[in-house]
Amino acid sequence: MSETTLDPRLHPYRPGIAARHLQGQVEAGRFVEGEVHRITVPVTDVMSAGDGGSRASQALFGERFTVYDRHDGWAWGQLETDGYVGWVSVHALAAWDGREATHTVSALMTRGTDQSIKVLGFGPLSLGTRLRVSDPSIEVGGSSVPFAQSDAGAVPAAHITPLGKSTQDWVTVAERFVGVPYVWGGRSALGLDCSALVQLALDQAGIACPRDSDMQENEVGAVIDGTHGLKRGDLVFWPGHVGIMVDETSMLHANAYAMATAIEPLADVEARIGPARTIKRL
Repeated sequence: MSETTLDPRLHPYRPGIAARHLQGQVEAGRFVEGEVHRITVPVTDVMSAGDGGSRASQALFGERFTVYDRHDGWAWGQLETDGYVGWVSVHALAAWDGREATHTVSALMTRGTDQSIKVLGFGPLSLGTRLRVSDPSIEVGGSSVPFAQSDAGAVPAAHITPLGKSTQDWVTVAERFVGVPYVWGGRSALGLDCSALVQLALDQAGIACPRDSDMQENEVGAVIDGTHGLKRGDLVFWPGHVGIMVDETSMLHANAYAMATAIEPLADVEARIGPARTIKRL
């Protein structure tokens, strides 16, 4: 295998250094074993370069990140959730202690608190955040509903779901993001881009989904002929963009035209940016 066949967004190599498991597949001055870490802040940017660069994606609290190199306060490595490679601040990381996440945040956003709901607590924690729950039902002052004790504090039990338990209607999950700001490279309920919307919603349905829209176009679902009618959940692709059909005529997408996640007629989108290139059905 030649180096040119590997996508650097998904394979940790760059001039001078590469992950040891890529030895023999790429050229590098040195090959290193990665050190597994864990994201310890609510959300952090995954940057394209260690000098800041541009935001390529984001990592959420509780996700694992394998570090291969460090430079000037930045760590270069790979996010386990979707395999994305980039740089994160070393201040967002702690060495992984071997304890696995047990739950995911299934509400759009929540917060971890301590003894009382009057305390602001830790967060906000976005949908998709990984938590380690030690007690699924505790009482918190000021509330009559059950909370769960987690490594991010006590969170409302109704806001989390055990890992492995999936929703049936992932489009409804995506619809919760309506009005959330559009952020290039964003991957949280504080702001996200078109492909992150698809990825986060499908994750709640237990469907593995790559990070970027071109990867999704290549790997998710099966191509259909849209002239025979569209259905809820169909994915519509353009170069660099993806949307989710909510019915036969309307599409949900995070977009820079509205600078938000919005629902609008597919015909209006195509009039603005051109005919869709690919339509896929899960």
